[in-house]
Amino acid sequence: MDNLVRIRSASRAFNALCLALMGLVPLCLAAYWFFLNELPHSMYAPLPVAPSAELGHGLRLLGFLVTMIPCGVLLYALSRLRRLFALYREGVIFDIRNVACYRDLGKSLLCWAGAAFLQTPLLSMIITLPNPQGTRLLMLGIGSGELECLFLGGLVLLISWVMDEGRRLDEEQALTV
Repeated sequence: MDNLVRIRSASRAFNALCLALMGLVPLCLAAYWFFLNELPHSMYAPLPVAPSAELGHGLRLLGFLVTMIPCGVLLYALSRLRRLFALYREGVIFDIRNVACYRDLGKSLLCWAGAAFLQTPLLSMIITLPNPQGTRLLMLGIGSGELECLFLGGLVLLISWVMDEGRRLDEEQALTV
């Protein structure tokens, strides 16, 4: 089995995985927020602060919508990966469309860091809204996850830039007689 056949096979599998994640991630987020009040306290770890009281339907809906901000960025990144894997499945390896997918993926990682930063204060306000005045919180923070996304986003953008330059040089060489 040659490399292109293996690339096509792996791309088909990863394309399907990305599609499944595009459906499952929002569904899991919706279930998390719908059942938040019934969950064990150990499952509050992803939240910036644990709720001190049960959250009503409206606040849980707001929490879901806020978590959909970084999730929306993730869904866009997964769609770009699906496009990239579709190109690989077609045997297109070194093309301007591949470069565009990598560039979009890098930008998505940068946006994901920004969306995660924005999510923390919004969730902290929503979760502590039922608390009495003086005990509500507004939390800000940058963690290693946001820094990783910034680093990886910049790295993927650099790789897309190098790929584009290599593609351009390859096209120039092909046109040289």
